[in-house]
Amino acid sequence: MAEEKKEEKTVFKRYPFQTTKISDLTKETKSIAITGVVLSKDTEIQSFIIDDSTGKINVITNNSDAFKSFQEGKVVRVLGKTWGEGDDLEIQSDLIQDFSQLDMELYKKVI
Repeated sequence: MAEEKKEEKTVFKRYPFQTTKISDLTKETKSIAITGVVLSKDTEIQSFIIDDSTGKINVITNNSDAFKSFQEGKVVRVLGKTWGEGDDLEIQSDLIQDFSQLDMELYKKVI
């Protein structure tokens, strides 16, 4: 009787997105959700800077449709992962949502 080979499967653990502020981010922070204003966009590398009034951070995306769908000055929510070291933290986005209808003052009181 021949031995059966067990196929090993790679398991990726997905953490739930945690609503947080830029000032509270560390490299240990796993999956995050940040809401803020888009300050500037870099079309060459599909990145943008977001400001949530506690800090600013660079966001990199691979989704060109989402990147094209918003302009500077718009409010967006970014769902993604942090990466980098120390003061050079960035966010690799999984999703970018239009939050332009959000009342930011009320939102800041809630979070």
